[in-house]
Amino acid sequence: MVLSVLGWWVAVIWILFSRPKARETVVVGSSQSKGDSSLGNCGSRVAGVPSVRFSDVGGMETVKDEIRQLVRGHVEPAKYRRYGIARNGILLHGPRGSGKTFLARATAGEFGINFWWVSSPELVDKWIGATGSSIRSEFAAAAANKPVVFFIDEIDSLGSARQVRGSQGDPGGAGREFNNVALQLMQSIDQYRETPGFILMAATNLLDGLDEALIRPGRFDLKLRIDLPDEVERLKIFETHLSGKPWRRFELEEFARRTPGWSPAKIRALVEQAAAFAADDGRKIEDGDLRRALAETGGKDRPFVQPVQWEDIVLEDHVTLDLRTLVQMLNEPGRMKKMGMEIPTGVLLLGPPGTGKSMIARLIATETQRSFYPITAADVLGGLTGESVKRVAQVFERAREHSPSIIFVDEMDGLLPGNKRYVAQHDLQVVEQFMTEISNLQAEHNVFLVGTTNHPQNIDPPKQTRFRR
Repeated sequence: MVLSVLGWWVAVIWILFSRPKARETVVVGSSQSKGDSSLGNCGSRVAGVPSVRFSDVGGMETVKDEIRQLVRGHVEPAKYRRYGIARNGILLHGPRGSGKTFLARATAGEFGINFWWVSSPELVDKWIGATGSSIRSEFAAAAANKPVVFFIDEIDSLGSARQVRGSQGDPGGAGREFNNVALQLMQSIDQYRETPGFILMAATNLLDGLDEALIRPGRFDLKLRIDLPDEVERLKIFETHLSGKPWRRFELEEFARRTPGWSPAKIRALVEQAAAFAADDGRKIEDGDLRRALAETGGKDRPFVQPVQWEDIVLEDHVTLDLRTLVQMLNEPGRMKKMGMEIPTGVLLLGPPGTGKSMIARLIATETQRSFYPITAADVLGGLTGESVKRVAQVFERAREHSPSIIFVDEMDGLLPGNKRYVAQHDLQVVEQFMTEISNLQAEHNVFLVGTTNHPQNIDPPKQTRFRR
């Protein structure tokens, strides 16, 4: 298909996100499956003493020290109880795949104690009272196997903020049962938290959704954010995963540099893919195996999007040159940085309808082999506020998870209208969520923004400024 573009113009705006300074975050340097032993009742896994230790977790020396201090109070009670120390509850929060479960297993392995893993979604039962009963049973069974690390995965399934019942009451009892589950979880924590040898840990991807009473000090005394690793930490993760495999030693800096925004779980999968290539040939893992795995991994989440090639679209020469330069910069960021060039993080396409702006977005995704996530005002506006805000958050979360990626904001003026236009309260919350997500994007997420509009005058200048950051 050939599209002739006449009389339109493309304004390319480099969206230079301000590169924030390194934050004080907790980063897990490795990741494993949720559990690796027998499945118990109600979705628990009794793993005994795990074989992994803190040494298997890349980096994170500060957070390891924090965990050690809390756990020692339970494995050495005689030493700490005389000082009146009774701390318990370690809540790990952060994005999926960042290694929260692995850190909990490593904690148990470091101290040579049992690890009891519970899947919160599997405890939820449709029958009133059954979920609370399962919670009590899991706590009691774990305590019978102390010393133990009792780990509640996805605790938000049980401890979300309690519901406020309206004037119509709660005819079906669902709201009352929902609140009872959260209350039972808190009561069980209060009952067992001072038991010697019982260490409580939990994980969630949705910290803001948890009931404030559940995560207050006195129930969870230590809250640690488990974030995505930076380049130095990714290097340690590669070393950790290759150390247990037959590999011909080679420099790993290249691969740490080429995997910005990758979670420990994603890096582990990459190393395992490279190991499979070497295993097929019966040899040690080489750098070429990792490069091949990189070429075949990530950036391919493009559902229902037809690829576009250069020959599928006709553009003016200067526009083609600009786009080819952009594609080269996205494909060779390391080379561009060595040349002192700032890597663009977005482009805004302006022009009348039917001039091929959407095809250009798909062309960039095709040429840079990036995941592609289109979003328009019609996708998120007009529905229930909670659902619309969640939809925006999900798009950005999926883009970060499947990076390198592109978020394509079509008809941007409809999603980010000017302040002079009437905006309903619902739409305002969606806009604010969208701007918050943009502000939270960082270079290591490797998410590129492409926006289009036919009416740039309808976009509020401050919003354009934030979009260009």
